[in-house]
Amino acid sequence: MNSMIEDFLSILSERFYHENDLSDITWAMCQTSNMFLTAFLDFFFPNVPFDEIYLEREAADGDCRPDFKFEYEGKTYLIECKIWDPNHHFEQYIKHYKITPEQLGYITNYPMQQKGFVVRTWTELYLFLKKQIPSEESELWNGYLSYLQSVCNIYIFEKHMNLEGMFSLYTFYHSLDEVFAVDNEKYNSHLYNSLKDTNNGGYRLYGPREGVMGKYFEVKFKGIRMKETWGWMGVFFEREHPLICVCFDFREDWGKPVYNLLMSHLGQIGAGKYFVEPKEEEDGAVWFEFNKAAEFNELKDLNAQIELLKSYFIEVLDTIYSLKKKA
Repeated sequence: MNSMIEDFLSILSERFYHENDLSDITWAMCQTSNMFLTAFLDFFFPNVPFDEIYLEREAADGDCRPDFKFEYEGKTYLIECKIWDPNHHFEQYIKHYKITPEQLGYITNYPMQQKGFVVRTWTELYLFLKKQIPSEESELWNGYLSYLQSVCNIYIFEKHMNLEGMFSLYTFYHSLDEVFAVDNEKYNSHLYNSLKDTNNGGYRLYGPREGVMGKYFEVKFKGIRMKETWGWMGVFFEREHPLICVCFDFREDWGKPVYNLLMSHLGQIGAGKYFVEPKEEEDGAVWFEFNKAAEFNELKDLNAQIELLKSYFIEVLDTIYSLKKKA
């Protein structure tokens, strides 16, 4: 069970996920914990026994503004933090501050090489810090690591890959077109075919998200006062046991009519035959999680699997229809 500090920093990553945000949180950690500061500096400069340094955040000097700067025994040391920014400053910093490459710590969210320099990754820092968590500060450190893992999309893989299973993801993605095709006395639904508006198969309100694939659908309800709505169905496969979901988000002209209805009854809607009790997630959407994964995997017939997904999809729409009908 996570501590409140871990939950707080993890939730913070949903809104403070930019490069400067990450540097600010990291600086705050260094200011809060001397043990964290020591470990952070040791990661970049393992051969220098620093003692009582003042870490400056974004110290502007002419046209240079490194993320971190400090002085030690008459020498200047810099640390530059990158997530996806391709604008690098290796030679600029070396020339301006008259330092050697060994005095420049550089960290990115992607593997890269720069001749004459050591470039580290946030994943390497994550693993480095994970091994040094002090028991007396474990909640704070684990909170930071949760934040770092979320912001930098850090995944620690422990199992080998199996290429044979990848075609199943492709099959699932294209089967959604058939799942969405429903026309009965309650509603009409179908695929919303706009890759431009739907993150090219992904789902993320605030930008693309790795390890997610699905499609948006359009649904028009009949006989009730409900605007046409667009929802999303897909699979989160960034975990060992993939999770299939249907969701409606809060955006105007997307999922808002259904989202508002569900939020007004949240906690009153129990689990269905094919989904667990719906809940609101941190991204501002109400999610119906599929609960028949084991049964789905046991089916050896593709058509039977599609029918199971369709039954799940229809149950979600039936639940929404019934709520509105009673309102």
